[in-house]
Amino acid sequence: MRFVDNTFINLPVNWEDKAEAATNELLAGNIVADDRSAIWKELKESLETLSNGRCWYCETNIPRADNAVDHYRPKGKVQGVALTADGKSLTRFDIVPEHSGYKWAAFNPENFRFSCQHCNEYRKDLQGTAGGKWNYFPLVNEAQRAYEVLDEDNEVPVLLDPCKRLDWRLLSYDISGVPFSRFEEGSPEDIKVKLSIRLYHLDQNRLNEGRIAQWKLFKPLIDEAKKWYLKKLRQDQGADACFEKELRKIGQWFHPKSKNTYLGFLVYQLEQDKNKDLLHPWIGELIRTVG
Repeated sequence: MRFVDNTFINLPVNWEDKAEAATNELLAGNIVADDRSAIWKELKESLETLSNGRCWYCETNIPRADNAVDHYRPKGKVQGVALTADGKSLTRFDIVPEHSGYKWAAFNPENFRFSCQHCNEYRKDLQGTAGGKWNYFPLVNEAQRAYEVLDEDNEVPVLLDPCKRLDWRLLSYDISGVPFSRFEEGSPEDIKVKLSIRLYHLDQNRLNEGRIAQWKLFKPLIDEAKKWYLKKLRQDQGADACFEKELRKIGQWFHPKSKNTYLGFLVYQLEQDKNKDLLHPWIGELIRTVG
């Protein structure tokens, strides 16, 4: 996962008028949200552009037939979900009072997330994982669940949101690319990370392997930049130009038009560099510019 800025979604002419009319019909009980699904599907390409075709949750490049406009706050009946005491399994429960969906947000573009079907749909045993965001929307405090728009700000969602600038920073990864929680067991941050990993399928084997594969391609660029940086400190001829050339290559990996994936994992790996504070402070500066 990596931050996706959804501030400037390109809206077609008259789209807002159609969305407002559909919202009013939905709130009045005249339709169900899916009756007007064409409205949010109109924005699919605009949402896709913001991440250059990558899923906002897992960062995989999505084939056109396997993508969806996910509603971060569910448009339909909300299903309760929590982790079991051992943190390894999911338990479902009925929300009381019943929540028929965040209808006021069903046609709000700020609630849309470009998603692959693996992250979005409920599935079991997906290469060793079970989950899928589906109609789940767990809260840190269930008693603060909003049943009308004015109470929405009272909610503290459990699921990590790629459109929150710092949420993706909560994820950690082991040497095999498998995400895990670094927080105190049972803390709000711990629950957020563990439940997000399960529901988004972020620990799927192919994702773990993909992260490591990308790092193996990316790490030589970092090693080369380190070499030229030390030569630059030694004032070797041409070292400054070569160091800048390597930085340019690294920067291209994080360019909005780049097709490279798992950029959040690459940033995490850079943060683990033991020499980034003293010997190679440029790594910290790089993280601040791309993160």
